Amino acid sequence: MTVAALRRLLDEIDTQGGPEAARHNRLHLPDERTPEPMTTAPARPARPVVDVQLKAAADVRLREPEQLPVGQLLKWGDDHPDADVRNDAASARAALAGLRRRHAADQELTAITTEAEELEKRLAELRAREAELAPAKAKKKRASFVRDYDTRTVRAWADANGVDCPRMGQIPKRVVEAWRASLPQAG
Repeated sequence: MTVAALRRLLDEIDTQGGPEAARHNRLHLPDERTPEPMTTAPARPARPVVDVQLKAAADVRLREPEQLPVGQLLKWGDDHPDADVRNDAASARAALAGLRRRHAADQELTAITTEAEELEKRLAELRAREAELAPAKAKKKRASFVRDYDTRTVRAWADANGVDCPRMGQIPKRVVEAWRASLPQAG
């Protein structure tokens, strides 16, 4: 068979369903001895070739693979002869362990947060009730300071005697002490 003839044969196989059709004997190829070109598919086979068992087997292969539970899938991977599959199983097992740890931690954090919120709410209720029951505390008034001297008198004395004294605000202690020292002693 020439390369060109082989290419025509492969093209014809592709137009009739490819290797799958060839495996199930569903191809209708012209006789190799006839020189007709193989670029077009035959119109219709005279008699359809249908093998029920082969079709059922093909349908089984086309279905989705069975979904194994994770534990069984990991065991299958651990027991597999291919090292890459065993490594994938070990990686998957490690990833699942990490996910389980994180899931447990997240659940515990959620429980802690919920409990803390409940306790804060209860504490607020208790403090409100305590405030209702406790006697009212008297507000402390700031004690007013009573001076035993008249500020105008001290400032006038400071002006008359050349003692430096601010015109406003508190009179410095040194000025008050000098004023008192200048007063006649009661005796």
